[in-house]
Amino acid sequence: MEVSDVLERFALIAGLSEEEASPWADICSDAAESIVLQLKDGVDEKANEKRLISAAASLSFYKYTLYRASGEGMNTFAAGDIKITQDKKEVINSAYTAWCMERDAIADLLDDDHFLFRKVDLY
Repeated sequence: MEVSDVLERFALIAGLSEEEASPWADICSDAAESIVLQLKDGVDEKANEKRLISAAASLSFYKYTLYRASGEGMNTFAAGDIKITQDKKEVINSAYTAWCMERDAIADLLDDDHFLFRKVDLY
């Protein structure tokens, strides 16, 4: 999976130009690597490239949203007495939901590390 492809898809999701998205290339690279490291043995990356790129871009967007929300990066617009501010929690939840949908779309390719089986003592 090429980072440039992930970055291009990330820019589309984030509504950024190529130039605006370029500072976020490391996040796209990290997301792509994270997903590749979770792949089951024997998964053909080339055959599943589009799904993997989409998932990596979505994970990148979620991280981008978290980083922007942690500072003053979320949009606030003021015109005269009117001020519009995005709800950070809502924006983060939307980005997380998008990431979860993309992760679910590649679940068949990933090692399952989200399952825990424990014994429960009833007495």
